[in-house]
Amino acid sequence: MAVVIFHEENGVYLGSAMGMGFWSKLDPVGQPAATTFENEAEAEAHMASWESGRPDGVRLVPVDADQGDYASIAACVHAGLPGWIDEQTPVANALPA
Repeated sequence: MAVVIFHEENGVYLGSAMGMGFWSKLDPVGQPAATTFENEAEAEAHMASWESGRPDGVRLVPVDADQGDYASIAACVHAGLPGWIDEQTPVANALPA
């Protein structure tokens, strides 16, 4: 099963672009899904490539990659993670109860 990277303060790791990492609690930039990794080793290798390294307190959470290599907000919530919503997220009113 795929995993996502989660940090209590930063939220769900959504991915990176232009050398910057994006987290659901910091700046989700309208992303409706999170980057997944095939397994824990792949996620650990990805974090090892970061300049700051693996953040303290990170958890790797199993999740259904329901959008190819990504997990939707609904899939993350189903895995027990907090959703991330803002007015730019197309599923803002469609989170599961």
